[in-house]
Amino acid sequence: MLAHKKDEFARLFQEFLNSYPYTPAGLHHTAAYEKQRQQGKRNFEAIAAAADFGEDVIELVVLQLLPYPDATKNRERGAWIHISSFVTKDIKESFEASMWIKPEDWQYIALAILNFVRHCNDDPKQLSAACVNFSHLPYAQYLPIGTITPILNALRPEEFLLINNQLIQVINYFSNTVYTEKLTDYPKLNVTGKKLIAELSQQMHQSGVPALRDDDLFDMFSHWLVAVKKYNFIGKDDPRFQEVELQPQYSLAECAEKIGLNEAELESWIRAINRKGQAILYGSPGTGKTFIAEKLAQHLIGGGNGFSELVQFHPAYSYEDFIQGIRPQNEDGKLTYLLLPGRFVQFCKEVENCQGICVLIIDEINRANLTQVFGELMYLLEYRDKEIPLAAGNKFRIPTNIRIIGTMNTADRSIALVDYALRRRFAFIELRPNYDLLRRYHLKTDFAVEVLIKILNYINLAISDKNYEIGISFFLTDKLSEDIEDIWRMEIEPYLEEYFFNQLEKVNEFRWEKVKQQLSL
Repeated sequence: MLAHKKDEFARLFQEFLNSYPYTPAGLHHTAAYEKQRQQGKRNFEAIAAAADFGEDVIELVVLQLLPYPDATKNRERGAWIHISSFVTKDIKESFEASMWIKPEDWQYIALAILNFVRHCNDDPKQLSAACVNFSHLPYAQYLPIGTITPILNALRPEEFLLINNQLIQVINYFSNTVYTEKLTDYPKLNVTGKKLIAELSQQMHQSGVPALRDDDLFDMFSHWLVAVKKYNFIGKDDPRFQEVELQPQYSLAECAEKIGLNEAELESWIRAINRKGQAILYGSPGTGKTFIAEKLAQHLIGGGNGFSELVQFHPAYSYEDFIQGIRPQNEDGKLTYLLLPGRFVQFCKEVENCQGICVLIIDEINRANLTQVFGELMYLLEYRDKEIPLAAGNKFRIPTNIRIIGTMNTADRSIALVDYALRRRFAFIELRPNYDLLRRYHLKTDFAVEVLIKILNYINLAISDKNYEIGISFFLTDKLSEDIEDIWRMEIEPYLEEYFFNQLEKVNEFRWEKVKQQLSL
């Protein structure tokens, strides 16, 4: 911790001692810590035992392992009263009213919470893995740190800090960190918080301090600083004002140079991608679809804090893989079925932390059953400002800063077979063999590229179908003179044999022996 921050803490802590611990609110706060721990521990032991006997513990988990504020209604129904409760209403009613969670989901949520707490209690060293696994659940985003850490702290206060929004703000300020309320931040936040408290413990050990654990005292101080004093944390070394790491700029001119297309054409593609939100690059094999998609993504995210990812579709790819679905999980030797997010939903969650453009590249997009894989996404692709419930529960929307670029090999499946409703939602950008790029690439190799281009033109004329033309990417290698025989025999000839399967005499015109002579090799 910086020296001036230590001085600031000492001044604020002295003010806290003089104004809060021995007020009625402060005395209530002091008495609550040990009392709520003891009750939480009793709750957990009773619920775990009931679950082991096969009893239904869904209601008990939600009511007695999650924290509730001190209110008459909560006391009457046996809820776990906790000083750090993050909610003011019934948790189930609040979540269901917000349509975050369906009533039938609670059986899975309760089991997941109980298993999570058990794993952490049995082996605290598994905290990081447990937090990651729990955060993969589709409803985990609605259960921040403040809902889960109170019971962990009740069971093992020496291992797990009681973390809430107030404590996060104070730890971030004095440790110069940027932790959030996401459960995946908790393991590091727990370590950082404990180190900070240990560093400040000497300043906290003075006359007049309530008889509390150091972590409880720091929690009470944090509550006072945020909720009572309403301290202004904004300053030049506040983490919220640190410079965000941005992606390097990648200009359209650089992109055009690398791809081998003119800048004006690329500019029209970028306009189409931004206008529609999604586009498909389609063309025959070897036209550089994936390479171009990656370069377009690099340009789109350049200068911002966004990112790009690539996923490849295949015939077995499903809605459950892409959006969400129920998958079997092994929990302590028992098979459970949890509703888990797919690749696209996870991508969207990560994008929520970015202000810049983020790009998802879907390679070989037409190899999957698109209407089945996309599901509700068909609607959201057109109405980016809307939010809709998914089939298996949870509301979902596509962040406005997402762009989707698909690639489609027209030799795999005719573009005409793509659902027309889907086609209307994408901009389609056609790619043909780019011989100028092949020429420029081989300026450094002295290969007889003009002869090769004539041969490729002749072959594509014989194919007489732009969906099956042979592209140039086969021949973008620095050692083409050495590699071309293998390329031709093992890649080009098998492709032609498949295309002219009932006209093999046409293939004979393009056998390597003849091509070799034309290339003077």
